Order: sequence, then C-alpha cells, then structure tokens
Amino acid sequence: MACKQLNVNDLKCLFFISVKDADYSYAFFSIGKNGVILKVVAFEHIEEKRYNLGFGDYDFSTQTVNDKIVSDNGDSEKVLATVLGILNEFLLKYPDYEVFIVGSSESRTRLYQIAINVYYEEFMAHYQIFGERNGVIESFEKNKKYESFLIRKLF
Repeated sequence: MACKQLNVNDLKCLFFISVKDADYSYAFFSIGKNGVILKVVAFEHIEEKRYNLGFGDYDFSTQTVNDKIVSDNGDSEKVLATVLGILNEFLLKYPDYEVFIVGSSESRTRLYQIAINVYYEEFMAHYQIFGERNGVIESFEKNKKYESFLIRKLF
C-alpha cells in the first residue's frame, strides 16, 4: 500500500493516545503471530517547527513508547506503511512543520531508509527529504546510507 493512498481516517483501529512528553501521538494495533500489540507514533517538539518522530510499542506502566523492543509480529511491512501514512497525515495537517527521523539503533534507522526508498516516488512528489551523513545534511538520494532523515512538505 503506497503511503499516499493510506488515509488514517480509513484505519478503524487508529486512534489518538496521550503519551508522556509527546506533543502529538497516534496509536494503532499490530496484529500478528505474537498477538495484538499497541504501536505508537509520537511527534515530540525539538525546536522551532521541528518535531522528532518516535515510534515503538506502548508501555502502559510508564505511559511511554518503548522504541527498543523487538515485537517480531510478522507484519512489519504493514506497520511501516502505517507509520509513513501517519507521517503523511501529520505533515498534511501541519505543513509548516518538519519531521526529524532516526532509529533507536542502526538497524532501525535502516528500516526507515528502506521504507523511504520503497515509497520514494510518492514522497518526492509531496515532500523534501534530506539525509544526514557524517554530520552533513544533504538532499536524500535513493540507496545511499544515512544516519537520520529530515522531511518537510513541498509548497
């Protein structure tokens, strides 16, 4: 499912949830081989018009997102498409904001990179995408390894 086709209003299980230290947060269920897992995408304000995208499993005891746990629920493609759909919805709702994305580990950052590569054409039609390499921010190029990403709406 392409991210531009994913409308969060069509997801019956998507809802808003309050997450400690997050300014905007969305939740959905991962339903797979390990059961039903509550996933959260949280946008935390980090500086003027810039938000960090946090993503992981919801921890009910701390009301925070655990971005280190590996769920291995067998639905990672759907989960990543949903995260990108939420990012798309967030930037449509707040077009003046930009979103910083980095994984909690190198392998998780690589997953974000793979998702951006898969949906590259759709994203480039609507967004400016930048990647960080060795402390330098540059325009995103497919299949080039980056340490983090910055995405903003095209005007």
